[in-house]
Amino acid sequence: MKTQKLTIFSLVASMTFMLLAGCGRTEETTETTVQTTIETTTAATTETTPETSAFVTYTADEYKNAGINELNSVPILMYHRIYGMTNAETQYTGGNVDKDGYNRTSEAFEADLRSYYQMGYRMMRLTDFVDGYIDVPFGYSPLILTFDDGIRDVVLSGWNDDGTPEFDPTCAIGILEKIKAEYPDYNVTATFFLNDQLFENGEENDRKVLKWMVDNGYDIGNHTRDHAKLGDCEPDEIEKQVGYMYKKLNDIIPGQYVNIVALPYGSPESISDDKPQYSKIFSGTYEGFSYTTKATLLCAWTRSYSPFVRDYNHTAIRRIRGYDNNGEYWDIEDNFNQLNNGKRYISDGDPNTIAFPDSENSSGTWLKNTFGHQVITYS
Repeated sequence: MKTQKLTIFSLVASMTFMLLAGCGRTEETTETTVQTTIETTTAATTETTPETSAFVTYTADEYKNAGINELNSVPILMYHRIYGMTNAETQYTGGNVDKDGYNRTSEAFEADLRSYYQMGYRMMRLTDFVDGYIDVPFGYSPLILTFDDGIRDVVLSGWNDDGTPEFDPTCAIGILEKIKAEYPDYNVTATFFLNDQLFENGEENDRKVLKWMVDNGYDIGNHTRDHAKLGDCEPDEIEKQVGYMYKKLNDIIPGQYVNIVALPYGSPESISDDKPQYSKIFSGTYEGFSYTTKATLLCAWTRSYSPFVRDYNHTAIRRIRGYDNNGEYWDIEDNFNQLNNGKRYISDGDPNTIAFPDSENSSGTWLKNTFGHQVITYS
């Protein structure tokens, strides 16, 4: 019987600092790398980093047959308003509600979610992705949903006798809750990036809704106070736009929002040293409230790099715009055709390991960030 080569890099931390945020975690480690080569056709078990006691590895053939590759790309979808309409009720392509495809019909959005599931994608939290903690079952791929602006994402119909919100079934949260009930293994979740007006259900209602959302698996992020184009702002204005929104979220859901900013208009597209005012996006103080930001999202056109690779940039995370353009020019269909043609991140099932074919990092320069995880390669 021919054996395949499986290599495990054991990352032994001499000093570990862990930040736990819900299911997400980040680690900063000083590492010593020990390489062990295993030639086997049966499953192997070995020690992991200090965060767990053991993990199960697969044979090289099992990794290969499943196409495991955690250096490949991850789809982070960017949606805006979801309207209670059928596709036939719009004058635009597919389920687009506007010419540029930023807004989507409820029919199209629900079909999108079902399609991603059938293609073998499973949802995960954006904040965990940023922390390098990708907890998706073996052989499946991560999928991240984001919504900008808040309008039509949560439409409140009223309140149930038990104090829970009743949502319009055609808005984003109504459809997500429907899909969650139908597909328990989908891990339905999303991050909603808000401006000062929140969801426009009235301030008191929206404050209650936000508390319900974070208690039911959804995340809330920062989209600036006034949807300002930060690339055109002076430092004081950036600090006000970002800091105000963090302060407001902290007042409503203290310690339960995510420190991530979705950049309005995707601006600035890069955070460069020659623009020191952009540092205010990442730290500052507004009316006595100090804030920090751990990542920013661009507007959208294509898939994100894996957080483990050289070209990944947490200050300019790429997203896919949720729109239809007949399968052309970076629409949903075009992006997923590319992903499903050898570009998609396929999980090894363990959030504390990074597994990929050794040919993917043959130059030794593609893998960049390990987050203290075990590294497993196979041929």
